[in-house]
Amino acid sequence: MLSSVRLRHTRVKREGFTLIELMVAMAITAVIIYVAFGALTYALGVARRGQNRSEVQGDLSAVIDQATKELRETTTQNDGVGGATCYGVTVPPAATGMVDRVWHLDNILKSTSPPPPLSEGQNYLFVDSTDIPDKPVLLEFYIYDVDPTDPTPDTPSLPLVKHRIRYGLDIPATAALAWRYWPLSGYEPLQVTYANDYYNGTSWSTRPPQPVTGQVVTDFTVIRPAGSRGAIQLLIEASVPSASGGGVSPIRMVAQVTLRQ
Repeated sequence: MLSSVRLRHTRVKREGFTLIELMVAMAITAVIIYVAFGALTYALGVARRGQNRSEVQGDLSAVIDQATKELRETTTQNDGVGGATCYGVTVPPAATGMVDRVWHLDNILKSTSPPPPLSEGQNYLFVDSTDIPDKPVLLEFYIYDVDPTDPTPDTPSLPLVKHRIRYGLDIPATAALAWRYWPLSGYEPLQVTYANDYYNGTSWSTRPPQPVTGQVVTDFTVIRPAGSRGAIQLLIEASVPSASGGGVSPIRMVAQVTLRQ
């Protein structure tokens, strides 16, 4: 007797994704990675520009602190040492009448110097200053200090020496400063320079000015307010890329010093 064979068909359940599902998943993953990478890149850029701004602010602050500290040591009293006019602040000249005396980049550029924005290959042209050719002076004043040849400056054994302090502006060498902070392609980057000469009893030394800013600046302004014989205002400016990276963010440091009478 033949027994009937019942064929049982079982449905096999497949596991996994179809090709379309895989393609959709890969596309979504790629979009997420792209967005996340873009956000990370933007965040790192903002952090880097914030750090750059902080470094520039610290640099400008160091210049202001040094200049104001030295200015507090000068006096308007003429002692006749080094010459009849070698006392107090001599550059910029004292304000007269009711108009402030403002000394900045425009005062030390030659009349033939091209104004910004500059074309390719153009540079600022500076006027010549006394004793320091091609190194214009924005601020000049006189102070006393210990003799630079004294072997024990902390406990000076030699007489005090008169110093001539000069601050100016100069164009830095390309590799000398952090040009990555400079966002103004049509403007000349500048650096603040410093010269400290001393009177040896017969003449003034002529030390070459040295840069005192680690970053490039846009201007350094010295103001002698009208009606105030002893007040000196300092303003130093720089520019860095904005936090978003799409523009320029200015930085300004301001200080005021009253000279001893």
